[in-house]
Amino acid sequence: MKFLADINIPQSVVLYLVQNGHDVLDLKKINLLAKDTEIIKIAQREGRIVLTLDKDFIGLTQFPKYHVACIVIRLKDQNPKNIVNYLNQLLNNQKREILEKSLTIVRTDIAESHSF
Repeated sequence: MKFLADINIPQSVVLYLVQNGHDVLDLKKINLLAKDTEIIKIAQREGRIVLTLDKDFIGLTQFPKYHVACIVIRLKDQNPKNIVNYLNQLLNNQKREILEKSLTIVRTDIAESHSF
């Protein structure tokens, strides 16, 4: 899958995705000051899933012009190993087609995908 990793995604999580065959554009390497709407436009243009810890994307993606596939990680324990564990479970248990067309919110107790 193609991801756009927000600046708040730990480098070890980006590395995990790359090592598992995913195409990851790491925002830390291109624009540390990008606004959320700019991130969405890049993801839309390149057909990428935004991966972020920023809950603002939950609200933004509700607007039709900002519809973009997005995985928002909302865990109490945001240790990179914990993020990798939950992300691995999500990628192994959710269909690619759903992730590429929805807002997915990952919480400690559940991961929910909301299609646009």
